[in-house]
Amino acid sequence: MTSDNNIFEKLFLETEKTNLQVLMDNALNEKDPDKKKVLMEIYTYAIGKKQKELLRNKKFVI
Repeated sequence: MTSDNNIFEKLFLETEKTNLQVLMDNALNEKDPDKKKVLMEIYTYAIGKKQKELLRNKKFVI
């Protein structure tokens, strides 16, 4: 079970470092519907993380 967690942790770390435009482009251009769903979820995860980082920034004003 630990190795599975390690794999997912690596995936999340790589996702957070990847350019959001690259993630979106890959999701939009994927032909396989199942892969497309997974890529869209990865994109959603990554953009959510970026938004949280922005909101934590004390200089950020709404």
